[in-house]
Amino acid sequence: MRHRRRTASSLVVQLLTRPSVVLVACLLGGATPANAQSDSTRPRQLTVRVVATPETVPLAYAVVAVAALGIERFTNASGVVAIPVPAPGRVTLRVKRLGFTPKDTTVTVTDAASQSVVVALARVEVKLEAVTVVAWPPCKRPGIPRRGGDARVRTVVEQIRQNAERYRLLTKTYPFNYASLREMGQRELDGTEQIESADTIVVTGQPSWTYRPGTLIAREDVRLLRREARNASEWVMRIPSLSDLTEQVFIDNHCFHVAGLEEKEGQRLLRIDIIAAERLKSSDVNVVAWLDPTDFQLRYATFALSKIPPQFDGLLHSINRVTYAELLPFVPVMQLMTAENLVQYEKPERRTRTFIERQRILTLAFLGERPEGVPIDPPPSAAR
Repeated sequence: MRHRRRTASSLVVQLLTRPSVVLVACLLGGATPANAQSDSTRPRQLTVRVVATPETVPLAYAVVAVAALGIERFTNASGVVAIPVPAPGRVTLRVKRLGFTPKDTTVTVTDAASQSVVVALARVEVKLEAVTVVAWPPCKRPGIPRRGGDARVRTVVEQIRQNAERYRLLTKTYPFNYASLREMGQRELDGTEQIESADTIVVTGQPSWTYRPGTLIAREDVRLLRREARNASEWVMRIPSLSDLTEQVFIDNHCFHVAGLEEKEGQRLLRIDIIAAERLKSSDVNVVAWLDPTDFQLRYATFALSKIPPQFDGLLHSINRVTYAELLPFVPVMQLMTAENLVQYEKPERRTRTFIERQRILTLAFLGERPEGVPIDPPPSAAR
């Protein structure tokens, strides 16, 4: 049976069910009251205070993990978190904070009901210069070299990983939904836009898809996202989340380049280019990310198809631009996504058209306990 090929205008971006949102919360854990347990079974409370070295400034929103106990928590606004330890003995802490080098430290927990420890983190130092290269060679040897090569790549990828870990911990501890305005339309040659449909939808912040090569373009049920959709299913382009960018399967299929400092939207930001491997047969994604060079928070990102999918006649280019805004200090959230599909038609005459799709977060609502310090007001509006 022959199937009619889809036009590129039917390509829908699936970002709202795959948000690249980085939120940071803080949780001050506490031990179970002593009068509820015997001395032999009550947990000991280990209070961890995280500071910067050498100035000993408290580091809010650092992540403290005890892998052996399955515990991972944020410090509060004062850089402090309490960890319950079930029995005396040696405990290994893994402490991380954006803009700082992660640190492992071992603490001997005594039989006392509580004790405290101070962990000092050193700032990440990366030598950065202005962008000199933006056209990279084909990615024939994907992955991050363990030895040799550009040491800055390993350092920056670790900082991107910390962005991802913060979002993962947030969604696990404080699940949330958010409402987003979704607009569909076209951009004319003179730059003016014609919005043909608009709707407000509510989606979960929990990712429902994980990056795997060959799965970025797929057909999915879109009726929950687009009530006016003509068909039950449409072609969608899935956007890898921040977590995906640091998963081994993604790293193994992409090359990472630290381009340097670049002016963007009035800011001097650190540009990172991520290129899909040449060996990939199907459509994948090339990424450009811009980080704040002082604390390595994600500010902007673009996601472009590395190859044009064969399902679409006339598709010349597909790119998605994402803007992040700071909800709280060290709490960036995806604010605005604009997808652009440039299509060329041959009949009745040759012409091009740019289809646009915009998704903008309006409000965010936590489903249970609200993280300390997160305001009730919606995220700050992003410029259109």
